[in-house]
Amino acid sequence: MLPISSLQNPTMKLIRSLEHKKDRREAGLFMAEGLAMLDRAEAMGWVPDYLVATKPQAIFDGMKTTIVTDKVMTELSGQNNPHDVLGVFKQKYQPHPTKEGVWLALEEIRDPGNLGTIIRTADAVDISGIILVGDSCDPYSPEAVRASTGSIFGVTLVRMNKDGLMDLAKSWDGEVVGTASTAKHDFRRAYKSPTLLLMGNESRGLTPDLTSCCTNLVKIPMKDGVESLNVSVATGLMLYQLQPR
Repeated sequence: MLPISSLQNPTMKLIRSLEHKKDRREAGLFMAEGLAMLDRAEAMGWVPDYLVATKPQAIFDGMKTTIVTDKVMTELSGQNNPHDVLGVFKQKYQPHPTKEGVWLALEEIRDPGNLGTIIRTADAVDISGIILVGDSCDPYSPEAVRASTGSIFGVTLVRMNKDGLMDLAKSWDGEVVGTASTAKHDFRRAYKSPTLLLMGNESRGLTPDLTSCCTNLVKIPMKDGVESLNVSVATGLMLYQLQPR
């Protein structure tokens, strides 16, 4: 059978549409590219709805691979140097967070590169999950998925509005921690488990409502004249500090 050479093919049109947030939301799907990414998906028990490649691929036992031309793969990928295989998967969100281990709540993170990097770090330290609060960017956008380098398949995600997060924080059994430049305490300390870590968005940090929910506020020291750390860097420092000794 000849490889598909037209983007007018219904499957190709669907996959191409996933670059848009609205279409991803309506389809409940997202795309992940590259053999390493798909190997991680398989290891974590994810099975693609579609598997597309420029040549036959021996991954996902029993999964039919749709073969396409290099030109079509380039159009689907949107990258200058596309991989030769991609998978399309169902998005997964857990309804509610558990109250164990470490949970990270991100308030209205706007940059998908930052979010993907945070997901990668959260996976590395094996936290319980990430809560996306309010109008956060899409963790299943191509940029966030690429920045996660496969960790999108290894981290539990929950969506929640601000009121829901505030209710969760009030009923939290352990410690609710936030970061603030005006805090008195250094972040390098021991924390009570389970821990709920609240991190604000790139420009304004935590809003006052969520700041008031924290049982403890801590600061990451910096020399005078430095405005702030990138949110993915600050979150990484906090997540490693929260790990049990």
